[in-house]
Amino acid sequence: ERAARLREFGLHSLISVPMRARDTVLGLTTFMRSQNPVPFDEDDVAPARELVARAAVCVDNARRYTREHTAALVLQRSLLPHTLRGGTALDVASSYLPADAKDGVGGDWFDVIPLSGARVGLVIGDVVGHGIGAAATMGRLRTAVQTLADMDLPPDELLARLDDLVLRLSEEERAGGPAERGGTTVVGATCLYAVYDP
Repeated sequence: ERAARLREFGLHSLISVPMRARDTVLGLTTFMRSQNPVPFDEDDVAPARELVARAAVCVDNARRYTREHTAALVLQRSLLPHTLRGGTALDVASSYLPADAKDGVGGDWFDVIPLSGARVGLVIGDVVGHGIGAAATMGRLRTAVQTLADMDLPPDELLARLDDLVLRLSEEERAGGPAERGGTTVVGATCLYAVYDP
């Protein structure tokens, strides 16, 4: 029945090649001839396999990128504040819109940290890079800023200690830390920390 349907469409010759990447079968590619009266032969098999092998690498890379990109987005969103508390000093609202709409994942962060009295710490920061590495480093730096702010450090001292932490993280990664395991080397970060004292 299948052969009859193929002939009905004028298809008289075909080659089927499994699409594999990293020992995983991704699908099956079928080449069919209808217009050309010459059937496929052995000389057509090698180019078909080569074409499918290259396509499989592309499909696998796209799947891996999508998986990493999705994981990085989830990580970044989970590390950003879900609610901001301005205490009694101010009303706060936020909206996060990534500068790079294509990737949308990086080391950007913001925070509002209630301090003693009616004071509030306002934070905006950005880790150099994109992807899971930048998002994870952003989480570490955001936590560090919160911890240092809880110590009631003045902004200049807080930022000096944060700068020391960024240098330490960069040295660790260059010495065989997360960069060797597929992360990105932290080259730097920018951070604005201001204290609002009504």
